[in-house]
This record gives sequence, structure tokens and C-alpha cells, in this order.
Amino acid sequence: MKRFPGIAIAGLASIAAGAIHGGAIGLHAEHPQLARIFIVMTLLQLAWGITILLRPQHWLLPVGVIVNSAAVGGWALTRIAGISWIDGLEVRESPQIADTLCAGLGIVAATVALAALLIGERDLPQVRLAFPSFAILLLTLPAMWNGAAHVHSEAVTVDASGNIINESEPHGHNESGASVAQVANETAAQVADTTVAQWPRAYDPAVGIDISGVPGVSVDQELRARDLIEQSLKLLPQWADTKTAIAGGWNSIGDAPSGFEHYINLRLIEDDKFLDPSAPESLVYKVDGESRTLVSAMYIAKSGVAIDDPTLLDFAGNLMQWHIHDNLCWTRNAAGVAVIGGVTDANGNCPPGSVRAGAGNSMVHVWIAPHPCGPFAALEGTGAGRADVSDAERVDMCHESHAHPDGSSTNGTVATTTTVPSYSDTGAARITLAGFPGVSADQQARAEELLYQTRTILPKFATPSIAVEYGFTSIQDASTGVEHYINWSWINDEHELNPNYPESLVFAVGPGGTRTLVAAMYMVGDEYTLETVPDVGGPLTQWHIHNNLCFNRDPKISGSTRVVGVTSEDGPCSFGIKLRANPMLHVWLTPQACGPFAALEGNGAGQIKPGEERLCDEVHSHG
Repeated sequence: MKRFPGIAIAGLASIAAGAIHGGAIGLHAEHPQLARIFIVMTLLQLAWGITILLRPQHWLLPVGVIVNSAAVGGWALTRIAGISWIDGLEVRESPQIADTLCAGLGIVAATVALAALLIGERDLPQVRLAFPSFAILLLTLPAMWNGAAHVHSEAVTVDASGNIINESEPHGHNESGASVAQVANETAAQVADTTVAQWPRAYDPAVGIDISGVPGVSVDQELRARDLIEQSLKLLPQWADTKTAIAGGWNSIGDAPSGFEHYINLRLIEDDKFLDPSAPESLVYKVDGESRTLVSAMYIAKSGVAIDDPTLLDFAGNLMQWHIHDNLCWTRNAAGVAVIGGVTDANGNCPPGSVRAGAGNSMVHVWIAPHPCGPFAALEGTGAGRADVSDAERVDMCHESHAHPDGSSTNGTVATTTTVPSYSDTGAARITLAGFPGVSADQQARAEELLYQTRTILPKFATPSIAVEYGFTSIQDASTGVEHYINWSWINDEHELNPNYPESLVFAVGPGGTRTLVAAMYMVGDEYTLETVPDVGGPLTQWHIHNNLCFNRDPKISGSTRVVGVTSEDGPCSFGIKLRANPMLHVWLTPQACGPFAALEGNGAGQIKPGEERLCDEVHSHG
């Protein structure tokens, strides 16, 4: 009897491949386009396999070759480079058991169908299907079982700096088949000192996080939240290099002085994608000098979607907190890119040359780096924005100061372990600064007197309005959590380290735009360098400069000089101008974990004298 050689094997292999594809449809429900592709491929492979078994005809052979070759080709492409125009397949994935067996069955079906097409019908004995059917079944069942037990994506392990250190394990499970939630449950005591109902919980991508048991969170909300975390871990690292982000349409908003720099793709804000890690509206990079480390996505909802819209609130329920920034003022740099130009004043007005924009857009963070306040934590201070609940009710904050008992801080960085002086700062005007190694009696006395005089006299500049009356102007850096007011005419006057003539006043920015005077930042004249600064307290008082800030104009020409950008150390400004890097020293009115002369954090710490070791400057809170 004339038959096509091996056609039964091709049909069974195609049916098996279609069955495996069908079992994977539900795993891709978060990407409708990809899920539809799996549906179509499932139907085509099943239909061809069944038809060729029941009614083997010559014209069906090329159809089988095309259908199964297309399936195998798509699989191969996603394992080599990814498919940028299909949601969920943008990034290359490593082969797994289910998809590899599925591809293998597709290769068998396509190859045998092609051979039958080339050879044509032959006189062949009756085909016995029992053995090939059993063999195909032995391959199909493990593939479907494995596919159901694994998320169709890779886990990305990130170290404490946000660097990818492993992307070889399946997302949902470890080698033993235990889920990330199970692992997190077993190690919960190491991850966070919390009961199952408390939220937020400390998050470390290398360990995972248990998001179960949070009151008011449904199973569907928990699953959606977990998938968003896993997909963000998988997809976001493709923009680890800011050059890649810029090439893709993301641009910096110029907020690097805050310690975190946001790159925003305005085109994606108004698209139809929602909480989609393949198209994040904003990418957040941790700033370390000229280095940028991708640590988070900031997903932004469409304009007009209210912060309490059910679409936002129902996604992850009480696990996630949406917020807005309605006090930001925007301008355009020399390249025409929208950047932060400042924040509104107490009357809601923006600085000259800037406007309020995007105030109604709701947003939420998803971290791919460790964060003690959870995977959906907000930034600190003004960076946290405003939610539709009080700060005490927010679930994207730790409700603690910057420093944590475990040595971490709420900005996701690990606190330094530099030794803090042994003195106790109670906030009193007169305190003793004894106990710091290498400090002479004269240096200790000078430091104590400067602190006493500053805490006694500086409060006369208690508010920004008073500061303005004395000739101070804001450099518009409130987005960092503190705002500096500078009296440019006092930098080169006859007064040095004089609290009646402080060159700069530091105000902490609080909820609702409140300003609280917290420190003086003394600046010495142009004749000084870090090598020639006055010896106040020796090792107690570490001076620093800022040689990486860009300003909009020269203060000798206009008093409205403000920071408009940041560069690498001694790097050129792409927008704005460099000013002279006068040495400066903080003196705090409020107790600080790193002492009354502590510098700010991150970029705010500036640059110190070459060869010196930075003192305990990067773990203090702002009081």
C-alpha cells in the first residue's frame, strides 16, 4: 500500500509539540500578544498533526514543514537574541526542558514531513503506531509537567550593588523545585524581622521575598505582584548601561544630585502598556560619581488616571503604593530635553523659566536591587512624592529613619561601617567632642567652639523668607531632600567660619514643602584649596568641594543661580556652567549619626582631599 514514509511520526510529533505549546498559554497571560501566538501555534500544530494522520495528502506536507519550521525558528531566535517587537520575548532566554523538547519535536515533524515530500509515496507495510505514540508520550508528559512548574523566564540574581551575578536559574524555583516563596518562608528570619502579616518587608532579589499573608491582598493580586517583580528582574537589566537607555528614547531629568537619577521615556507614558517591564516609563539609576547602576523601574500611569483609580489600586492591593509628584518644576536644557528646574515654593509657584507639568501622573517603583522597605519602596524625602494616604499609612516606606538596625538604609544602600566618634551628640549647643583619634586639645576646642557658636547663632536664619532678606538664594536642589540657600556675596568677604555670616544655609525639605533649618555650610574664599583650608578640628572636620556641579548662570551676574546638572568629577557640563569649587564644611544643628560635621550622602558628600579616607559621612540621617 502506498504511503508517505514516516508521516505518522511527523503527525504525532506535531501533535505533541502543539500540546506543549498549549500548556504554556496560561504562563504568558501577562503578555496577550505572546499568548495569542501560542494559541495560534497550538491550533496549527494540532490541526496539521491530526489531519496528516487521518487523511495524509501530498499538499499537507509543505504546510507541516512551514508550520513546524516557524515554531522552531521562533524558539531559536528567542534563545539567540530575542524578538523586540513581541511583548515578553524582547530579551534572549536560556533553553529550558519544556521549550527544548517542544522545539525538538517540531524539528522531527518538519524534517520528516520534508523528507516525505521529497521522497513521495512508497509501497510500505501497515504502520504500527503503538511504539511511536508511547515514545512521543514519554517526551511530551515531562515537558508539559516541567513547563507548568516553571515560569517562562530566567531569574536574575542581583548583588547588593545592583549588579547581575547569575541568570541561569528558572525564576519560579530553585534546583530542588522549591518556589521562591517557599525559600523566602524558610529564611524569613534572615531577610526581615517581621511577622507574616507585616508589610513592607526587606527585599533581596538574591533570596526572594514572601509577599503572602498581607491583609486585604487577594490571591490574584499576590500573583500579579510576584510576576511584576520577576519580570522586572528579567527584563530591566537590558538597560543597565545608560547609553542603551538613551538610544532607546530615555533621557535623564537631571536629578543626579539626589543620589538617584531618573531617565524617562515620555513616549511610553501615553501608550497602552501598563506596568510592563518591557516598556518601563522610567529607569532609576543609583549615582556613584560618574558611575550609574540600574536599581529600579518607575512605572508611570497615563495622564488623567487618578491616583485612586481602581485600575491602579486593584493590581496588587495593599502590597503596592502609588504616588505623585505635584511640586516639581520643569524646564528644558540646551538639548531641548525636559529636566527638573526646581520645586514649587510655599505658594505653589515655580522658579522663573520653569513650569509645573505631569503633576497628575501616578507612579510606583519596582526594585531590582536590595531594599529594606520592599520591592515597591518609594525614594526618601521629597523623592517619595505624595500618596492618597498619610505617610504613616503608606506601604512603600519603612517608617524609620535612614539608618536601620541591620546596617542598611532606606535608599537601598548598605551603610558604611566607618567608626563613629565616641562622643554623644544630644543636640545641645555645647557638647564635648572628645574621643576622636588624632585630634589635639586645640583642635577639639576649636571644633567645639564652632559648633557652639553655630547652634547658638544660626537659628536667626530659621526660615527661607528670613534667609532671602539676608541675600540668600536657593540653588533649587530641594529634590534631594535638602535645599541649599547661598549668599554668594559672602563667600569672598572678610568673614570665615562665622555663624553671623554663613555662606550657605541648609534646609531639610519635609512633607508639604516645609523647610527646617538643619545646618550651616561654611564656604571659604577663592584663595583656598583643600590643601590650604583652615585647620578647625583636624580629623574631626573634613572639608570637601563640588567639582561636578553645573549651574545655570554666574552668581556675579544674577542672584538666581541654581544647579541644573551634574557631571563626572572635573567633567565638562553639557548644559550650564562650572563655578569655582570653593572648599566647604557642614556644621549641623541637629544630632547626626556621623557627627556634627558630617557631609551629605551620595553626590552631596562631594570630593575630599586626595589621599584622605572619607569619614563616616554616608550613613547619617538628615535629622
